[in-house]
Amino acid sequence: MKKKLRVWYIDRVPCDKSTYISVNNVKEAILIIKALIERDLNDDRITDNAMGLQEYIDNEWSEYYDKDGRDIDEIMED
Repeated sequence: MKKKLRVWYIDRVPCDKSTYISVNNVKEAILIIKALIERDLNDDRITDNAMGLQEYIDNEWSEYYDKDGRDIDEIMED
């Protein structure tokens, strides 16, 4: 069964409203996150943001961790 993944993004922390973008895999998530980071770096209105990757497990969304226990930030550092 294919994993359900989504990138979450908050463009003005501490705003409670998140934007969600469905992705097919971790590589696609990385591309989306990098594009969001690049957009934010070029937008003077964005002061603080937060983003990550979630996986749908047991009828709820939770943060994604790979088989080695790394979250998306740690995966992107490699």
